[in-house]
Amino acid sequence: MLDEMNKEHFLNREHSGEYAEVAFDTYVSNKGKEDVIDIVTNIHYYEAGEGEPLIMVHGVGQNSYTWRNNFYELAKDFHVYAIDLPGHGFSGKPEISYTVEEFALALEAFMNVNKIVSASFCAFGEAAVYVLDFAIHNLDRTDKLVFISPVISETGGILKGRGLNCVFGSMAGKMKNPQVVRSVLEDCYFDRTLLGDEVVQEYWEGMNDKDFRIIARMCVTNFIDDNVISSLHVLKAPVLVILGTDDKITGGKNSNFMHLGFGRSNVIEVRNCGYLVHEEKYERTNDAIKTFLKG
Repeated sequence: MLDEMNKEHFLNREHSGEYAEVAFDTYVSNKGKEDVIDIVTNIHYYEAGEGEPLIMVHGVGQNSYTWRNNFYELAKDFHVYAIDLPGHGFSGKPEISYTVEEFALALEAFMNVNKIVSASFCAFGEAAVYVLDFAIHNLDRTDKLVFISPVISETGGILKGRGLNCVFGSMAGKMKNPQVVRSVLEDCYFDRTLLGDEVVQEYWEGMNDKDFRIIARMCVTNFIDDNVISSLHVLKAPVLVILGTDDKITGGKNSNFMHLGFGRSNVIEVRNCGYLVHEEKYERTNDAIKTFLKG
């Protein structure tokens, strides 16, 4: 059994926010057969603002801390929910396979519990695929989609040709010390002077958990996006993609994600910026999101 994240580890912010008890069905292999099991777990989230719903979804190996410079600014114009995905942050650690489909089901369950009829989404990294899977199966519940530095399997950048380009998931799976975290984060920033000790410590504490390291490896191993990519033609929602011009992780505009061919998409490149666009150039990112969602 996976243990709950130790809240005492997080020294740089007080634990706050709310919990939503969500339930969904998933499949497990049992002696060559697939059995359906009921999953019940808690999703930790922050909520603020009024207006149209906007759900913010972090990538593998992160938590809602990544939206620290975006959440309250966007909440001035929208009803914002920043969630910790199952197995991440302060959310529960259910006994699931941490597949694309299960994360999409968790998003749907979260909306059901909070009585959110439809919403726009802002997703970073691998979460773009989780949100796309949700959107493909819930066309009438998906308004607009914002993808920041989106990641698909075989995406590009410095890990091109090595399967899923999941920098934080891979790092969490073999975590050693805060110095390793700093070296990886430095590859995610264009301006490394912006990378303070607090950010390094917060990422480290999120990964310095034995169960989370298991979960991170499962997220990477089970990140299979073939069905999502082959079904994109049914997507109706307008899409905004925000990229850093100096993103070494995904390759930015040269990533495979940019060749998927969305019918109604906009692309914004943020100059002098790396992989973590919303952290490094948060003002530009917030303005772009507001303009697109109000469009």
